[in-house]
Amino acid sequence: MQFALLISVIVALLLSAFLLLTHVQSFFKIKSNELLTASELSHQQIFKSLSTSISKDTLIVEENSTKKKLITSYYGAWTKVYSEINIHNRKIAKTAFTGSEFDNTSPNLYVANTNSPLVVVGNTRLEGRSYLPKQGIKAGNISGNYYQGSRLHYGQTIESAETLPKLNQEWISYLESITKGSLIEDTYSSRLQTEIKSSFSKPYKIISDPSVIVLGDKKITGNVIIQSRTKIIVHATAQLENVLLIAPHIVVEDNVKGSLQLIATKKLNIGKGCYFSYPSSAILFDQSIPKDNTQRNTALQHEPNFIIDKNTVIEGSVVYLTKYLNKQNRIKTHLKIESGTEVIGEVYCQGNIDFQGMVRGSLYTNQFIANQSGSIYLNHIYNGSILINPIPNYAGLPFTNPKNTVAKWLY
Repeated sequence: MQFALLISVIVALLLSAFLLLTHVQSFFKIKSNELLTASELSHQQIFKSLSTSISKDTLIVEENSTKKKLITSYYGAWTKVYSEINIHNRKIAKTAFTGSEFDNTSPNLYVANTNSPLVVVGNTRLEGRSYLPKQGIKAGNISGNYYQGSRLHYGQTIESAETLPKLNQEWISYLESITKGSLIEDTYSSRLQTEIKSSFSKPYKIISDPSVIVLGDKKITGNVIIQSRTKIIVHATAQLENVLLIAPHIVVEDNVKGSLQLIATKKLNIGKGCYFSYPSSAILFDQSIPKDNTQRNTALQHEPNFIIDKNTVIEGSVVYLTKYLNKQNRIKTHLKIESGTEVIGEVYCQGNIDFQGMVRGSLYTNQFIANQSGSIYLNHIYNGSILINPIPNYAGLPFTNPKNTVAKWLY
């Protein structure tokens, strides 16, 4: 009798263990499916947002046991999209940088129609779709250096408009706001430390100082914004990954490597041999009021406010914007890209560009300018190359009504 009872207890325990195991397996299967579903919905929510022009908004939707949250905001040259799905208190979040999609209809070169032809000189090479003034393109020479190509253009040419394709005005307003200190006013400022790391799934950390900020022997990664009211200097010893720098004057010394975004309002200098990995950006938003004619004529003696020195590589966007466009000043150089420098992405210049480097992607400018042998040549490209963008699904600047795509998944 006791043996039979023992056997019954063992059988009962085994059955209970089996039922418990079955229940646990079923529970974890349900929870695993919920996580997989949440992850898939989070991705879908980001991809659906690419078809909208929302740049700063929070969208929350609740359906039965599922809560969806989508937050979009600008972060430097890109739009940061945060997607969160909550199913039965099981949360999955994804974050990405997004931007305008580059496709087969996008221009490789866009020169505003200023009623003067584009002149190519030396080893210049133009590929892809070029939007040019109605006077077209012709070969020229500078100090005896003639155009070396077998054709003036290797691709399709289309007549351009008098103005460049417009960037999203909300983005321009965002740049103006943050350069005036809106982020500093709204957020508690952290201290600059030797090592800082911040996830993009959390609010950004901001480091601000009214005086000069020097970044050397610092390792800073992620959702970190550094802002000075005077100047930021970046040494080659700094390790910066996805960091946003804001100051009136930014100096990046030679051989700096990293992924970073720069926004300056007065002067931006990038040294020799630097490498900015995708998606990076360098933006000078000039908000100074144009000076009178006498002062403008002396501008020739001054260096451009935005210079990218030799043998530097930037994967992303290089932008010169001006709040007060002055079409009368046709001879001032606003952006200078030296020889050996390569931009894989976009260059957008609302002024005059002295261009001797290489762009693999798109270059937009009001006018080219060549300062050579003590003379100024208007709408001349001297030894510059504009080639096809090698980055698949490239995401770039926020143009009006664009098709969008993901630039980078964040952490």
